[in-house]
Amino acid sequence: MTQKWYWPCILACVFMVTAGMGSFGDQRSVEAPEPDRLYTATLIDQTDVSMELEKISCNGQTYVFGYLGRSQLSIDFKKIRSIFFFLKDDKIQASIALTDGKTVELIVEEDIPWHGVSSYADVRIDTKDIKKILLITPAQ
Repeated sequence: MTQKWYWPCILACVFMVTAGMGSFGDQRSVEAPEPDRLYTATLIDQTDVSMELEKISCNGQTYVFGYLGRSQLSIDFKKIRSIFFFLKDDKIQASIALTDGKTVELIVEEDIPWHGVSSYADVRIDTKDIKKILLITPAQ
């Protein structure tokens, strides 16, 4: 009679011990999404590290989204020459130099991911960690 409950208990213990053994260690990787258009840029982070990136995108898109007052704007990369990010009143501001010579200042979300591909790795960086982006040209 005691053997009837013995085997289910053993099977339950074996299952609980082996259930969490699917991966060992930290196996994270970064993959840059494929944007709809290809741009190259120089990205400078808040520690002044500079990288040349291809396939740069903002949250997988080729435009910058932000707020101007109460309006929501999205500015296409083809209209942007450079973007300078800075903290103002506890919010991330983006000073965007346009190709027509004008400048627009937007409030942007700090945790939006930017992606790109360098000559040695795929790159992901949050907006709050970027100092400046110089859009070079649409990639050929």
